[in-house]
Amino acid sequence: MTIHEKIAVDLFNQGYNCSQSVFCAFCDVTGLSRDEAFKISSSFGGGMGRLGEVCGALTGAFMAMGMLLSGTNEKDKASKEEHYVRVKELGTRFQQEKGSLLCRDLLETNKTRPEEFRDGVKVKDCEHLVAKAAQLLDEYLQELKG
Repeated sequence: MTIHEKIAVDLFNQGYNCSQSVFCAFCDVTGLSRDEAFKISSSFGGGMGRLGEVCGALTGAFMAMGMLLSGTNEKDKASKEEHYVRVKELGTRFQQEKGSLLCRDLLETNKTRPEEFRDGVKVKDCEHLVAKAAQLLDEYLQELKG
């Protein structure tokens, strides 16, 4: 388990939503305070305000990616396109591992997953998604460092 994966899971189990858990886990590298990251990502849990759209855990990873890898010049189309390619790559990896990018689909899949217990306590349903999003972002960032 990567350090960011562990932090994300710990935050999720403390009550942070899925997006906050992943985005806040990367505060050590994004430079944001946890309070700032908490507020920025607060609307994206449950597939964006419980709309069931793109998984909040993945959205949290995308936001961290933006903080770490995107450019700051809105006119630099090449940099923007390069960033979108990276986002798509991370999204594709998540989809391959979890079967969907959509919260509503992932929640349905959760219903068929066997219950998991840790120290006699039931593991929260989306913990595996939070862990996977953080793990994949860590792996991707390592690959880019080469």
